[in-house]
Amino acid sequence: MSYLKIFQTLYVKELKETFGNSAVYILAGLFCFLMGGLFYNYVATSPMLHSGNLSSNVLVPLFGNMNFIFIFVAPLLTMRMFVEERRNGTIDLLTLAQVTNYQILLSKFTAAATIAFLMLVPTLIFPIILGLSGYHDFGVVGACYLGTFLSILCYLSVGLFSACATENQVVAATLGFSILLSSMLVVVLGQLSQNYLVSQMISYLSVPFHYEGFVRGVVRTYNLVYFASFIMVFTYLSHKILEGRRQ
Repeated sequence: MSYLKIFQTLYVKELKETFGNSAVYILAGLFCFLMGGLFYNYVATSPMLHSGNLSSNVLVPLFGNMNFIFIFVAPLLTMRMFVEERRNGTIDLLTLAQVTNYQILLSKFTAAATIAFLMLVPTLIFPIILGLSGYHDFGVVGACYLGTFLSILCYLSVGLFSACATENQVVAATLGFSILLSSMLVVVLGQLSQNYLVSQMISYLSVPFHYEGFVRGVVRTYNLVYFASFIMVFTYLSHKILEGRRQ
């Protein structure tokens, strides 16, 4: 069986297991409800409904909060993925079938990313509503969604790493929360430094630092490189953990 065929089989398996979990629907429902409430609040409190005003008073805080919420959602989406495999013994079967660690990781990562993407789809109603109110800067909206999804991919890579590192769902989720919240605190530490160069270097290590430009409609190459590097680093660390367990 080809590499791609094995990946496809594992990916479909992960999706079926995820869609069969009622907790995912509850999580998605709560996310949509919360985002709807935030959107209504930002629009209702925005003094004037014109493009510039809507960008700063609605889009920036809305996507900022969306990004923050996924810090908690991502570890919840991934916490069961390896715990269930070990509990059911399927991880050993995959090893015997000579499935590589990267095939396992990428199938789980892609499945989790698909679920996260589907959770974002209902939020498209927000820019549509803004468009009906006269907002037409959809380039900024596209950048916001791109930055949000890239950030989510980073959070999912951390979530998978946490799931690989432990055999308990609660511990996996807690570890994921801790790592991601620590990355948020890096920004605060950077701002506390009185040395501009040190401040920028510390802030550069955090996801929010690179996400900020996207919500203002600015997409820079070094931000894209950062997100790709972040995902690859945690995927590699997850691979090393799985490799250690196989030996």
